[in-house]
Amino acid sequence: MIQRKRKNRGFTLVELMVVIVILGIIGTMAFVFVLDKPDKAKWEKARSDMAEIHKALNMYATENDGDYPDSLDGIAKQFGGNLPKDPFTKDNFSYEPDQSNGFILRCLGKDRQDGGTEIPDKDIVFNKFGPVDDSK
Repeated sequence: MIQRKRKNRGFTLVELMVVIVILGIIGTMAFVFVLDKPDKAKWEKARSDMAEIHKALNMYATENDGDYPDSLDGIAKQFGGNLPKDPFTKDNFSYEPDQSNGFILRCLGKDRQDGGTEIPDKDIVFNKFGPVDDSK
């Protein structure tokens, strides 16, 4: 009878270490690309919520001879008493009645300061006509 040599069918320590290093590099790159996504998601949520508030404010004005409410509390019933909140501060969005544009609805973004050119620091502003683009 001829004896055959058995081949070990496993990975060497070096092969396992190479795979672990490669997975670590890929994981680090993925983490860096995903890191700023939560703030962008908050910014998009703020814009979406403000669009809903904009619709509710215009509906209020239609029902009240073109007058807008003095505060966002005037439209709270349209949201079941729970107005959407600014996702960055968890407070109500900034709202000011305005004679020429009906109202100004504003979110200052993540940096909480006027201006900003890049999402999530860019301001979101609505008036009775819709979103206002200040970047022009």
